[in-house]
Amino acid sequence: MYRLTSTWHLPAAPGTVWDAVERVGDWPRWWPGMASTTVVRPPGPGGEGERIHVVVRSPLGYRLAFGVEILETDPPHRARARVVGDLVGVGSWTVEADDAGCVATIRWHVAPARGLLRVLGPVVAGPAAWAHARVMRAGERGLVTHVTGSDTR
Repeated sequence: MYRLTSTWHLPAAPGTVWDAVERVGDWPRWWPGMASTTVVRPPGPGGEGERIHVVVRSPLGYRLAFGVEILETDPPHRARARVVGDLVGVGSWTVEADDAGCVATIRWHVAPARGLLRVLGPVVAGPAAWAHARVMRAGERGLVTHVTGSDTR
């Protein structure tokens, strides 16, 4: 099981960040590493029940394809999801206002379910964590640019 945490510092209000992240179809435009994002089932009242299919390009040269189902939300501060596909487990997203805008914390508790990652599991844990961190840092930079309209890279 991988326990991965990313903290994004974003110069925008929680509502602005939530609105950007909620537009799943736009992720590949601002998040390098996102090969595709497709809404499979639209959200119900409050955002729960939405299902999306995500394909991520790893900096290690492989692709991960997985589904994310939103289990509960409290916009613009919190969401919890189930993950199925190449990865299985759960994820959460929290957003808290701070003096500079907000801080988003993204947590994944997932395990590889298919392919070479599953077979090699513990052997590739370090490189997989490095690749995850790199994809997430690129997402943070991309979201900052997206919500501010300026390139801060």
